[in-house]
Amino acid sequence: MQLAFRILGLAARALLVLGAACILLGGYLAWRTLSFTSDALQATGTVVSYHETHDNETTRFRPRVRFTTVTGEIVTINGQLAAPAPRFPIGTQVPVIYRRGAPMEGRIGLFTDNWLGATVAGVVALVAFAAGWLINRAARREAAS
Repeated sequence: MQLAFRILGLAARALLVLGAACILLGGYLAWRTLSFTSDALQATGTVVSYHETHDNETTRFRPRVRFTTVTGEIVTINGQLAAPAPRFPIGTQVPVIYRRGAPMEGRIGLFTDNWLGATVAGVVALVAFAAGWLINRAARREAAS
């Protein structure tokens, strides 16, 4: 029985480490998005096509968006998020954010393209911390009995 409690304690510590790693990842992703958006300009772009990526038997689609900068330059960017099906119909207008000096590094200005990674990492961190804490507490309580 002691072995089972030791394994539970080890699992709890592993979940706490996972939570710490995910909170660091989420913080890093949030920092990158915040630093990008802090001085970004906004435009409205149009989905003009899709870049198809073939991985084994799966095809993923990244939208190509064309927009005009404040200086009148016409730029085409690839969306950051690849999906198993096209996210937008061709011709759909989407918000775009970009830096004045680097419009080719622009992004689609939606939550999923900018904040999804940081949000998922944060949620996984919270779940891992809670599970690790609860398992550790239960293992210690049972070991003390």
